[in-house]
Amino acid sequence: MLSFALLAASLAAATPDCKAQGVVERAGEALDNAGRNIRRGVEGAVARGQAAVRETDVFGRVYARIHWDKKLTDSVIELEVQPDGTTTLRGAVADAAAKKRAVILARDTVGVTTVVDELTIAGAARVIPASPTKPVRVVPPASTTTTTIEKPTSTTTTTIEKKTVVKP
Repeated sequence: MLSFALLAASLAAATPDCKAQGVVERAGEALDNAGRNIRRGVEGAVARGQAAVRETDVFGRVYARIHWDKKLTDSVIELEVQPDGTTTLRGAVADAAAKKRAVILARDTVGVTTVVDELTIAGAARVIPASPTKPVRVVPPASTTTTTIEKPTSTTTTTIEKKTVVKP
């Protein structure tokens, strides 16, 4: 009987510890999960930041090569660089040789995987002189005169406008 009493006492004493241990384990698991989530979030942010830096680096390289090329100084070229290295060229160039040169410069730049060519060839601008069919008659604008009349006995001011219209 004494052994049964000791067994019961030891079980009674162990039960609160087991419950406390379960709470501690659950709290530890929650902290572990929170730590993993924070780590995943930081790793994702770092990866996105690195991709943005790579994209900016590629953009800068392509821009510098096209901007400082003597054959493309008269061209208007817009660049768009995707995170995967796809580079899109838009705008107008002087001739087919300039278009080919811009595509080659972009294609041969470190970090560029694909070049999408949306460039157009702008023909030489032609100036067409304007010649009116009949002379234009210029009519002077109508003049406006403003006269202010003040009443000496009151403090209000009345403005009267007089318009003169010139007919041709």
